[in-house]
Order: sequence, then C-alpha cells, then structure tokens
Amino acid sequence: MGISSLGVGTGGIDTASMLEQIKAGEQTRLTPYTKLKSKYQSQISDWGKISSLMSTLQKSITTMSGDAFSKMTVSGNEAFTAVATSGAQADSHSVTISQLAAAHKLKTQAQTSADTALGTSNTGGTRKITITQNDGKTMEVELEDDETSLNQIAKAINKEKGNVTASVQRTDDGYQLVLSSKTTGSDGQMSVKVDGDSALAGVLDTSNGGQHIDDQGQVINDPGQSDNMISVSDAKDAKLRVDGSDYTRSSNNITDIIDGVTLNLKTVSENGEAEQLTLTNDTSAIKTSLQDFVKQYNALLKQTTSSSKYVAADTSGLGDDEVATESTDNGSLMGDSTLRGLVSELRSTVNGVYGDSGATYGSLADLGITIDAATGQMTLDEDTLDEAIADNPEEIATMFTGRGNSEGLATSLGTIMTDYLGDSKTDTDGIIEGATESLEDQTEIVQAQIDKTQKLIDAQVEVYRVQFQNLDSLMSNLNSMSSQLTSLLSTL
Repeated sequence: MGISSLGVGTGGIDTASMLEQIKAGEQTRLTPYTKLKSKYQSQISDWGKISSLMSTLQKSITTMSGDAFSKMTVSGNEAFTAVATSGAQADSHSVTISQLAAAHKLKTQAQTSADTALGTSNTGGTRKITITQNDGKTMEVELEDDETSLNQIAKAINKEKGNVTASVQRTDDGYQLVLSSKTTGSDGQMSVKVDGDSALAGVLDTSNGGQHIDDQGQVINDPGQSDNMISVSDAKDAKLRVDGSDYTRSSNNITDIIDGVTLNLKTVSENGEAEQLTLTNDTSAIKTSLQDFVKQYNALLKQTTSSSKYVAADTSGLGDDEVATESTDNGSLMGDSTLRGLVSELRSTVNGVYGDSGATYGSLADLGITIDAATGQMTLDEDTLDEAIADNPEEIATMFTGRGNSEGLATSLGTIMTDYLGDSKTDTDGIIEGATESLEDQTEIVQAQIDKTQKLIDAQVEVYRVQFQNLDSLMSNLNSMSSQLTSLLSTL
C-alpha cells in the first residue's frame, strides 16, 4: 500500500503528509555523499578539459619541434616537380632530365576474336604461362583447354593480382592481349614463356623485350625480332643529371639524390637545358606556428586558472561561533597539488632562456612574446616577431628545437606534455590519467555508500508507513465503534 492510500482525517491525523515529511527528512542523510560525488565529477570534468587543451597545445609544440622550421618553399619547374620533406636544406640545384622511366608493355598480334581458343586442345590437359621480370618477380598462370582465348587469359592473369596486369583491346585489325608491368624501369621488363601448348606459345612466347615495328609496319632487325609479342612500350630507366653528376633510376619518383627532397619527373628537359631547383625557408610557417602556440597556451592557462580559482567565503552576518561555508564559485581543482605542479612547470619553462650562449634570440620575450606575471597569459607583438624571423630564423629554430645535448623550448615543453598526458607509443599513462582514475575510484566508493544509505532510508520509511497504516486502521475501527455506540445509546 502506497503513501497515497493512507487515510486522511479518519482520526483527525493526516498520516500521508506526515510520512512525506519523514521521508524528506531521511533523504537529507544523502546530502554529504551527493555533494562529495558532485565534487569528484566536477574534478574529473575539469581534468578532461585540461587534458584536451594540453593535447591541442602538444600538437602545436610538435609543429614547432620540426615542420615549422623545416618547411621549404620549392620553385616551380617544367620538367619536374619537387617536394621538400624533413631534412631538406635551403639550397639551389641544377637538374637535367634526359629520359623518363617507362613501364614495359607488350601486345599480341591481332586475333580475329577475343573468345576463340588459341591453344591446342588437349582433353583434360593444362598449360602454364610464366611471366618473368628482370627484378626476379615471377607469375605463373595455369590454363585449362577452354581457357586459352584472349579474354580467358587476361582474366586468369588479373586473378593472380601480381605485378603484371592484362587487358584485351579491340583495334581495326582485330583483338589484342596487352600485358602491362606495374614496375617502371628495366627491373620491370617482362619475358613470357608457355609450357605445354606449342600453339599458344606461338602467340605469347617473348624473351627479348618484344618485336619493334617501324613506321611502315615492318619488324625491326633487333634482338626482339624473333619474339611473338610486340613491344608497345619498352622498359626504360629514368636518366638525369643533378649538380653535374649523372644518375639512373627505375622510377620517375626519386628520393635518394637530394636529402629531404622527392623529385617527380614529368618530361625530358627542353633542348637538354638544365633547370634550377630552388629551396628556400618558408618563414611564414614559423610565424603561423608561434601564433598558434600562443593561442593554445593561453587557452590552457585560462582553463587552469578557472579550475584552481579561489573565492573567499562570505563571513558577513556570521556570529562568533559560526563557520563560513566554502564559496560555490571556487574552482573544482582549487588547491590540487597536481594542477599546481603542472602550472608551475609550464610557467617556469616558457620563461626560460634557450639556444646558444650569447644568441640574440633565446627567449620568448626576444620574439615579442610577453607573459603576464599574474595570469601567465601571453601577448604577441607581431612586428617584433616579423623582425626576428627576418633577421635570424636559424637562431629561432635552435631556440625551440635545441642543439646537441641542449634542449630547446619546444622539446622541454614536449617532455612536460608527455609526463602529464602519457605516451601511446610506449603505452605509458600520464599523471592526469592517474589522477582521473583515482577520482573515478572515489566516485564509485561514494556511489556505493549512496546506494547503501538509500536502501536504509527506504527500509526506515517503510517501517513508518506500516505503522501509520496500522494507526489509520485503528482510528477507523475506533470511529466505527464510536458510531455504533452512539447509535445504540440513542435507542435507550
């Protein structure tokens, strides 16, 4: 029976209202626990905000540790393009391309049909096609009697998903099987051999690069003239001259000639004339990275200030023996030693001096970045920063990245980030994660106490409900007896 079923007025007593008041009073026993749980949850939330902002700042720091000072502007060239990566140095290089790398491509003589069997019919027999390339890669394809048409051969080769692809092309003369190497250069040159079917071998066998056809359609007298397939494109290595030295490469994408530079060859140099590849430092990247660093650092310090904020308790109107309650405007992590340690390390690091001894640019202040002593917030003077970048970008790079055994500002901050955020590469937990896990454990303990106390409250309220129910029933009976007695007396 619920509270609403309790009688009202049967004996002049509103037992339902009384029970609600008792229950409300009992629920106050939960208040200390719910407040403590809310506190822990707020602390977990604030650590989450701080951790997120630190991760964003960490990305900015990582940029300053490398890309900001290694980013290059690359000249535009006709015969090639270039991409500068880590390790590239500002410099100029002479580049001449005399030959592009090309992939080997072969085709069969024209056939009247793409679906007609080209092999000898051997009931139950098979034949094997072996495609070998100069780099040693080999593809073997076995064909049944009904699999020797151009379409079936192409299907079987492609099914292997090897280093050679096949297609069937229709021409004015008929149908041709085309084999294409996925590897450019001489390493990708193909030879084709058929075992177990002389008729098919007469169509495919090729060992010397394929036949070469002149403008009149005649086979050129060269090593490939006895081959059965025709060379559509010969396997060729790229040939180029860089800074006076000759190079031969199997690919048109070359990474091993100029440190930190990938050359993408597009065409042969016009008239054999060299082009200048010019690499210059992209100083705009330095400014952009520092602007982002200041922005992300300020966002983090704003959050840590909010999380650690202290507001004095209001003592007005309190008696001598009364104690003021803690202000609700206090930050959830006020007084937290871990947060104090983090802020202290950050502020000490950004106020340090780095780089070579006696360098013009060794501190953030030298770059036009001032730090408020009270709030820790940074202010950037862009004009001062522009002058510093224009004057000596190398010295600024040393200031952030360090030299030898001397840490730079970015590397020092990076260490702090790793200590507090952890390192996924080494599967190492950070200080913040440890603090958060501890708070989560405490939250679970408090929740267990809340659940236990709630059960006790519910049990106590139930005891009162039964008692009030019995009282209600008793009063009802008494009222009934009183009515009966009154009725009886009235008859006397």
